[in-house]
Amino acid sequence: MKPMSRLIRCDERLYTKLEMNNPGGSHKFRAASHIVDQAVAAGEIVPGVTTVIEKTGGNFGFGLLAACHRYDVAVELAVGLGFSQTKRDLLECFGARLIGKEMLREGATPKEVVHYHLEHQQALGRQYFYTDQFQNPLGIAAHRATTGKELAVQLRVQGAGERILFVGCAGTGASFTGVAQALRDSGLELYTVLVEPQGCDARAGLFVDHRCEGMAVGVSPPFLDWSLVGEIRRVALDDLLDTQRWLYLQTGLYMGNTAAATLAVARALHQDPAYRDWSIVTLAYDAGLWYQDLLKSTQLVA
Repeated sequence: MKPMSRLIRCDERLYTKLEMNNPGGSHKFRAASHIVDQAVAAGEIVPGVTTVIEKTGGNFGFGLLAACHRYDVAVELAVGLGFSQTKRDLLECFGARLIGKEMLREGATPKEVVHYHLEHQQALGRQYFYTDQFQNPLGIAAHRATTGKELAVQLRVQGAGERILFVGCAGTGASFTGVAQALRDSGLELYTVLVEPQGCDARAGLFVDHRCEGMAVGVSPPFLDWSLVGEIRRVALDDLLDTQRWLYLQTGLYMGNTAAATLAVARALHQDPAYRDWSIVTLAYDAGLWYQDLLKSTQLVA
């Protein structure tokens, strides 16, 4: 099996899998392409007829564009106004139609925008297929069969040992659950840490504004198997910004905020004597050029 993305060593016993280099620029391509491929095979998406519709913060949208282009299928996206403007602009540049802009400005949620368009698709001249990433279990299957399976092989090839500490986060929870399941399937001894922004508690439904767009997204992760979560750690913005700088100086790679948040926690665990016999691994979910936080940081060294 040829892996879609590389696994790199950031430090002794500390690894990250470069999902930022996938088609579409993130780990979300895994679920998006699997859902689209299955729907085309089942006749639920008809090229030239069907339009794919979704609500997204951006990364799943880029994954859908990459997946749908192969079939010449149009994509319409409802993207919250609080998400990266760069992402929204590039989604349109690459061919997505961003829907419900006026509704969003008037206070509608992306979910409400999608449901309005689904209810009025005949009047709008559309035949929609809703990929529905927050309700579609194919996302878990995609990460279990690909991301996690690749990671298990790569860890063994690199001599990481049999004791693996996986540090991840959850938006839908599909990648965390699928990867953890695959690592266990492979026979590795697994312990997991779920990362959340300071002030958030997804299990309790508590959310605050934060700069990690791929985690704690305002709803409890529908696909997160809490029985797979060993513990929860929370991360501050300053720590993730410091980790973005650190990784760039180590490797020349500039990872995104959510990826840096999980790696920041992994770095702290790496220094904990309790885990000295464990190899620690994260996912580099996407790249950092979408986000301006490091650039704006008062700690930036010219």
